Amino acid sequence: MSNGKLIKRGRFVNRDVLVIGIDIGKSTHAAVGTSLESGFTKPYYIKNSRESFEGFERIMEEWKERFDCKDILIGFESTGHYWKPLAYYLKGKGQVLVEVSTNNTKKSKEMMDNSPLKCDRKDSMVIADLVKQGKILTPVLPEGKILSLREIIHTRENLTKERTSILNRLGKIMDITFPERREVIKNVGNNTSLFLLNEAPFPENILRKGLNWLKRRMWEKSRGHYNHLDAEMLYESAKETIGIKEGREGSGYELRSLLPRLEGLNREIEEIESRIEEMLESIEESRYLLSIKGISLITTAAIISESGGLSRYKRAESVVKVAGLSLYEVSSGKHKGEKRITKRGRSLMRHKLYFAAIQQARKGMPLYSFYKRLIDNGVKKMKALIAVAIKLLKIMFALVRDKREFEWDYKRAKKVSVVA
Repeated sequence: MSNGKLIKRGRFVNRDVLVIGIDIGKSTHAAVGTSLESGFTKPYYIKNSRESFEGFERIMEEWKERFDCKDILIGFESTGHYWKPLAYYLKGKGQVLVEVSTNNTKKSKEMMDNSPLKCDRKDSMVIADLVKQGKILTPVLPEGKILSLREIIHTRENLTKERTSILNRLGKIMDITFPERREVIKNVGNNTSLFLLNEAPFPENILRKGLNWLKRRMWEKSRGHYNHLDAEMLYESAKETIGIKEGREGSGYELRSLLPRLEGLNREIEEIESRIEEMLESIEESRYLLSIKGISLITTAAIISESGGLSRYKRAESVVKVAGLSLYEVSSGKHKGEKRITKRGRSLMRHKLYFAAIQQARKGMPLYSFYKRLIDNGVKKMKALIAVAIKLLKIMFALVRDKREFEWDYKRAKKVSVVA
């Protein structure tokens, strides 16, 4: 049964519905039951075990009979990851689940008893009360391939963050020991840079290897990107560097520790991206999203997995809300507030859409004319990019809904942008 038959957002729950609020904990969850016209039950504590989950099912049936209810509606806060085993178990048993906003629970706690007191029973009562009032969100609980895709995308994100941290540490070592290096090799993580960090990390190592070695190796590793003039500039900089010579032993040890880890991370990320590509081939939605010029495999995977699949939504606005891109403003009297995005939704989905919007806003891309029109009308760059992200997501939704690939005529768009 869908939650729409039991309750609608913004309206009070039906009279014959048992509402259960669950305060999620690390190893124990507290649940209370109530209905529209009754008080709250005593809390029932659920442990992370099948026996306890099954016991909770029996308790729900007892509460349902006590309050003379026909249906059950379960509310919770999806903070952290501790809620997932219980939520998926209950969903598998056919229970209807809704989510409440963390912001709403924080605001409602003190209003309940005029006290800042926090305890499991009070928190679960607050959650149940919010559900009764219709202050709910629809949780995104993907299954099967899409759930696997979400987990692997999150793994990639964690590995990418770790890689960025290591690159920052390598950059710090270079800035201290050989700051002039960045004048020639700006990206510390490219092939040439990593080769030199392994073979000749410090200025004295470069001088020892010699100019001819440096010219040859920089040319080979960069496939011609760095020429002999670049090598000569780096070599001369090594002679006159202002880098700190003290502490070389410690810096050398850190380099020997970081570089193998970075190499391993690069290998893992490459393997994961290959696996993501394979997984997307079996998900029909990906074909429509990838048909948009400039949309990458990772962006496609993040949008599908974080939303649970665009085909599960009836309206584009619902998908925009899930991404946290819905607009709001704070106005009072004659003061009209500035419109902002809520940022209440799937942060990874929003992050990927924003960077996809930057790509789309470039000349020669499908949404360039839309972006340019906003800029020409005085819209600030950041707001224009958010508008592009929202429009892009709506296009994606329409493509999945209509089961068709994106059609875009660059020559025609170019003519239109020239005329505009």
